[in-house]
Amino acid sequence: MIDLSQIAHIGHIQRTHGTSGELQCRMNNTLWEDNDATFIILSVDSIFVPFRVTDWRTKGNEDVLLTLHGVDTEQHALRFVGCEAYMLLTDLPKQTAAYQDLSSLTGFTLCDAVHGEIGTITAIDTSTLNTLVQLDNGTLIPLHEDLVEQIDLTGRRVLTRLPEGLL
Repeated sequence: MIDLSQIAHIGHIQRTHGTSGELQCRMNNTLWEDNDATFIILSVDSIFVPFRVTDWRTKGNEDVLLTLHGVDTEQHALRFVGCEAYMLLTDLPKQTAAYQDLSSLTGFTLCDAVHGEIGTITAIDTSTLNTLVQLDNGTLIPLHEDLVEQIDLTGRRVLTRLPEGLL
């Protein structure tokens, strides 16, 4: 069984495309296009279900049209509209600095180059211009791209170099 610690969120299924079961997925990052994954994971009724991707192509800047093995009619494809889409972490490179979906960093360990392990990210606040992560000990830390040195999706760690006096 697949659980959240094994996958990275990449987008959601917006609608069907055509009559042969093709699905239009709105991507929130470039992880799919940057890798040679053969499976996509869809959250169907709160269960992570893997599907083999037999073909895909981009549509515009944010959308990918997917053909899934065994999904060959519009009626069958309609079942997946609205599902969240994920990739297996094992299909990603060990370190992906271009990872843009901050909400999927919940549960990651926040580490600092000087202070070591700081805590586990429990929430991410993007309601203001400054993105903040809340740690399991209640601490709020700014998560600006200039402070993040590395995001290790496989190890579920965010390595930062925080300014002196912030901790």
